[in-house]
Amino acid sequence: MTRIVLIVFACSLLVGTSPTPSQAADPLPRFTEEREAAALFFVRKHCSDLVPLLEELKRGNRTAYENKIRELFQITELLAELQDDPKRYDLELRTWKAENKALVLVAKWTTAREDDRPALEEQLSGLVRELLELEAQSLEYRVELLSAEIAATKEELTKLRDNFERMVKDRVELFLDKSRRKKP
Repeated sequence: MTRIVLIVFACSLLVGTSPTPSQAADPLPRFTEEREAAALFFVRKHCSDLVPLLEELKRGNRTAYENKIRELFQITELLAELQDDPKRYDLELRTWKAENKALVLVAKWTTAREDDRPALEEQLSGLVRELLELEAQSLEYRVELLSAEIAATKEELTKLRDNFERMVKDRVELFLDKSRRKKP
């Protein structure tokens, strides 16, 4: 019984990574066999260490298992939406993998013998370093995107200022043309 409680706890940690505010507002998709297959395919492909924990959860607590599958499926959908931005997709996927590997280690640590724990802690430390590096890379990428947006906005403002009087005349003419077309 204690082992199942640990497995449920570990699985809740594993796939319960911090959702963004927009994710938190969205309800989870309902459980279906197709979504279960997609979620399990994703987990097998990207974090196979999680599979045994999910299988044990399925045997021990079907409701919790279905919720985890729903969460995993939602993650696959969120990642699929990022595929048009390969750099962000890669960073988010690598972050998800590292987080889940770290949490699998935490689950192993909870049931490990005392003399095995230091090695697990060392592995965990390495994964935490990787996560922090990924977070830094993600922030750097965000800065890149925002800098490009700021540059484009400044350019747009400069064009507006440089052509202000001509644009006033053009827009006045547009309004007048619309008015002229409405008259019978």
